[in-house]
Amino acid sequence: MAVIAPFRALRFDAAAGDLGRAVAPPYDVISPEEREALERSGPHNAVRLTLPRDGADGPAGKYTRARDLLDLWQREGALRRDAVPSVTVYEQRYLLRGTPRAQRGILAAARLTDPQVGGILPHERTMAGPVEDRLALMRATRANLEPVFGVYDGEAGPARDAIDAAAAGEPLARFDDGHGVENLVWRLDDPEALEAISKGLEEATVLIADGHHRYRTAMEYRNERRAADGEGPWDATLMYLVDASRAGPTLLPIHRLVRGTTAAEAISRLRPAFAVEEIRRDDPEDLAAALESGRAKDRTYVMLDRDRAWRLRLVDENAARAAMPPGRHPAWCDLDVAVLHAFVFERLLGGARAEFVHSAAEAGVALDAGTATLAFLLSPVPFPAVRAIAEAREPMPSKSTYFHPKPRSGVVIRLLDDL
Repeated sequence: MAVIAPFRALRFDAAAGDLGRAVAPPYDVISPEEREALERSGPHNAVRLTLPRDGADGPAGKYTRARDLLDLWQREGALRRDAVPSVTVYEQRYLLRGTPRAQRGILAAARLTDPQVGGILPHERTMAGPVEDRLALMRATRANLEPVFGVYDGEAGPARDAIDAAAAGEPLARFDDGHGVENLVWRLDDPEALEAISKGLEEATVLIADGHHRYRTAMEYRNERRAADGEGPWDATLMYLVDASRAGPTLLPIHRLVRGTTAAEAISRLRPAFAVEEIRRDDPEDLAAALESGRAKDRTYVMLDRDRAWRLRLVDENAARAAMPPGRHPAWCDLDVAVLHAFVFERLLGGARAEFVHSAAEAGVALDAGTATLAFLLSPVPFPAVRAIAEAREPMPSKSTYFHPKPRSGVVIRLLDDL
């Protein structure tokens, strides 16, 4: 079960200017160039808290400076604390290949649960380095500076009605994030609506879409604080919870690049396990869109080099299954990305090493620049498959899912003391 609660949110003050100049993407997707642009956008951008820079005081000093900055912004009034607990209804509107889409959810405090218990399930592995970094920042600031992004399958009922009713009113804030996503924010503090939402999510199983390191960091911090102080606000973390069955995110593929292997070499090794058909070398994004629309019929990939493209349709499923690592869940073995790596790259192409790009357009640029010789385009992983693998307590293959759009950091901040 998912246990959620309202909290007294810390928000950027509307009088300080456009909220779009104060928020930032999640810390782990910010490029060096974007980091500099965010810092130039104004003196109160959240990136200064979530991704503080090293200084003359050494690497550890950045965490203390983030804490001091968080305190300063509150004293200055750039950040103001809500008087009463609330959840924040947060919607992101965008176009996907020209079609309007919307993602709507709530920012709330979600009680931390161990993966073995269920309630909130990861689907990716975490690494010690990022957790150590985030934990040092959390210790210093004593705050959830960024939300963990979670999705669940909801049902029609009072919880959905309460969220929709809040979103029908005038938003507290509206801003464009500079990447084609319009963001709208509402504060919801009506006790009956909050109770309806809390009860509505009691039976929900939440899948972590993004923020696995943040969630594990929150678990580590909870354990530390419990040992010292018992139960407290650290038993929960800030989450953006979205109903995937209604207004959920778009699950995008992550494509693969290969160096050194030519198309002729790859085709000779792929046959006869694959039916190989040369197709028109259109714009890579158009090829990816056509691939996605036809994925329900059979397991197909698109391979392209700088000048030509081929449709690869798997015809020997038995050989592909035989290449899967032992002990894996059937849903894991059925993933296009698992077959591509275990069967195509490891077995047929003799251990080809892949690099990753988030769009077909990026793949085309790499091919044109000569930094890759082949690109393999994939269809998105279906959300039910991700959920099935998470429920089996298995991690997804590396770099196999990308949930879009991601919530911006700084829409709300949750302090971990004196709630």
